Amino acid sequence: MAEVVLYKELYSWQNDHDQAVFVDGANGLVIYQNVYDKSLRVIDSCKNNGVFNSTRFPKPLCESISFSSDGQYILYWHNNPLAIGVVDLSNPASSDALVDCMPYEETIVLSVFWSQCNKSNVDFVVVCTSCIDIYNLSPSNSTLRRLCSKRISCTDVWSDITGTNIIVLKNNQVLQPYRIVTKEVRLVTDIELSVRNGHKLQKSAITVATIYNDTYCIHKDASNGTLSLRSMTNNKAIDIVLELRCQGWLDIAVTDNLLLALTGGSETYIFDIAMKDKPLVAKVPQRKPSMASLSSDVQVFIPNVVVDYYGGFAYNLTIDHNMLMLLLSQSYAEPLVADFYQRRHGSVQRVMEIINSSISNSMNKLGTKTANNVAIPFNLVEEYIGDRSVITEYRFGKAILYPSVVKEWNLKPGENIFDAAVTLLCHHRNFKFETLLKIRDDLEIQTGFIDNFILRSRLTSASKDDVSCDFRDYLASPESDIPELYDPSTHQSPYVISVILCYFKALICHNLQPTHLLQVLLFDICVMHNEIAMVLQLIRSNIIRDSTYICYRLFFLYVILRDPVMRQQCLDMAFRLKLYGMCVTIAMLDEDYYNALVEVKLHSVRSFPLYRILYQAATDIEAQKRKPHLWPAMLAFIRCWAEESADNPKACAPPDLRNCEMWLPNL
Repeated sequence: MAEVVLYKELYSWQNDHDQAVFVDGANGLVIYQNVYDKSLRVIDSCKNNGVFNSTRFPKPLCESISFSSDGQYILYWHNNPLAIGVVDLSNPASSDALVDCMPYEETIVLSVFWSQCNKSNVDFVVVCTSCIDIYNLSPSNSTLRRLCSKRISCTDVWSDITGTNIIVLKNNQVLQPYRIVTKEVRLVTDIELSVRNGHKLQKSAITVATIYNDTYCIHKDASNGTLSLRSMTNNKAIDIVLELRCQGWLDIAVTDNLLLALTGGSETYIFDIAMKDKPLVAKVPQRKPSMASLSSDVQVFIPNVVVDYYGGFAYNLTIDHNMLMLLLSQSYAEPLVADFYQRRHGSVQRVMEIINSSISNSMNKLGTKTANNVAIPFNLVEEYIGDRSVITEYRFGKAILYPSVVKEWNLKPGENIFDAAVTLLCHHRNFKFETLLKIRDDLEIQTGFIDNFILRSRLTSASKDDVSCDFRDYLASPESDIPELYDPSTHQSPYVISVILCYFKALICHNLQPTHLLQVLLFDICVMHNEIAMVLQLIRSNIIRDSTYICYRLFFLYVILRDPVMRQQCLDMAFRLKLYGMCVTIAMLDEDYYNALVEVKLHSVRSFPLYRILYQAATDIEAQKRKPHLWPAMLAFIRCWAEESADNPKACAPPDLRNCEMWLPNL
C-alpha cells in the first residue's frame, strides 16, 4: 500500500558549526543561515522553492530568525554577543533597529518572536527568565519602543505560531499560560502536569498548537504513551487525552486540523479531535524516510515541518488524501468518512463522491424505489447542514440530485427535467404539444432571464424558446425507446424523492428554508415520475412554496391534465403572486368567459385584450347553447364598465375596446 503520510524534502545541508536552520511556522518558511558566507536562504515549505537564493545577512550564529507577516522585516536574536534586532528588507541601506539588551544581561533570554495579536502594528515579544516584554517597531523611522513589561519567574517558554499565546514553566510541574492582548500580557489559569518525581520536564515535551480555532497546550508523554490537550482559549472545553504506543520518541505535527503523532516505532497516528467518540482516525507506517535514517536530533515544528539537525534535512509533512480515503473506506462506514471529510479543506468533491456513491448504490439495490426498513443514506449530511456544511443546497441539487435523475432517465446532461417530463406526459396522454406552445405564446410570462438549466424551462421562459415535442430529443441515446409513465398506484415512491424530502426535513429542523432551486427540482422530479398527487400535496402543505417557477409549471400541467384540484391550487398561487394574466387564461381554458371579463376589469389586466375574449366567446357555439344568456351578459358587463369608467376614471380604468367594434359599435 502506498504511503498515507508523506515526507517531502524541502532542503538539505552539510552539518557544520557555522550553519543554523530555523522554522518560521507562521509564514511556512524554512530559514537556513550560513555564517561563513553571511547569507540567508529562505525556503517556502508550501511551494518548495527559494524565496531568496542569497540574502546578505552579516550576523553571528543566531538563536532565532523569523519574518514579519508581510515579509518586510526580519527579527533575529543571537547570544554571542547578545543582540535582538529587526532588519528592514525594503531599505537595505538602513541600520538595524536594535533592542537595548542591558536589562537582559543579568537574566537569560529564552525566546524572541513576532506577535500577530494586532495585525496593524509591527510588534514582537522578548521572553526571559524574569520578564515578558512587548516591543513595537515604528515603520516611519525604524525605532523601537517597549509597550509593556510583565514580571515573571520561569525556566522555559513555549508559544504558538501567532505569538499570541505563551506558556512559561514556573516549576517542574506547573505551567503558567499568558495571552498577549494589544499592549497587555494577561494571565491565564495555571496548568498542572503529572510528572514523575525526579523526572525533569524537557522542552520537547510541550507544544502549543491551534486545532479547529482552539489553541491547545499539548503535553507529549512518551513513557506513558499519551498526548494531553488542554484548551488555552476556551476555559469550558474539557481536556483531551489521546493514547498511543511509542518507542522512546514522540512528537506531533498539525495539518488540516489533523494531529499527526510521530513515534520512534516508525508509525504515525492520525487523530481528529472533532470525532469525540473515536479520535484515532488511522495508524499508518512511516516508510520514507525510515526512522533509522533519521538522527536522534530531530524536531517537529508546528504546523508540519520536520528538521533533522544532525543529518541535515528539512521535510514538509503532508497527507495523501486519496490513500487516506481508501484506507478509511475499508474500515469505516460512509457516514463517518463523510463526517471526516466535511472538516477537511478543499474536500467538497470527496464528500460529493461519497454521497453520490451511497445514493447510487442504494438506487441500484432498490431499482430506484424505496422499500420498508431501508435506511436513506442522508444521515451522511443531515447533521452537518448549516454554516459548517460544505454541501450547499446548490451543490446538492446540481451535483447529486440532478445527475441521478439524468442517469435514471438517460437524459442529455443540461436538459431541463420539466421540459422532458411534460413532453413525456403529452406523448402518453395523446395531448398535442403544439397546444401548449400556442398558449405559452399568448401568455405574458414574468420569470425574467434565468441562467440555470435546472430552473430554466424553455416551455416557461419569457423568451419563448423553441421546445421539442419529441421526447427522444431529450435522450442521450435518441434511438432508445420512449419509457412508460410511472404508475403511482402500483409503484412505491421513487427513492430519489425520498432523499430530497429527507433533506428538506433536515433543513427545516435547522430553521432553514429550502431554496427555490431545490423546490423546483423536487417539483420537476415528481412530475417526471408521474407523482402528480404528491406534487399537489407538497404545495398544499407548503413544502413547495409559492414562486413564479412553480406557478407556471403548475399552469402547464393543468393545461394537460385539467385536474380540478390542480386548477384551484394554480389559481390560488397566481392570485398570491399577482399573476392575473394567468387567472384570465385559466378562465378562458375553462370557457368561463364572463369570469374572464371580471378578472380583466378587477385587476386591470392589460396583457389580455378584450377582443380575444369576445372573439372566443362569439365563436364558441357550444358554450352559448349551454348558457343562452352568456353573450348578452358579457356585452352588458362591458357597457356598464365603460359607463362606470366615464363617471369616475380614477377609480375604474376604461376597458380596452380596440378591435371590438364588431360587437360594440356604439362604444
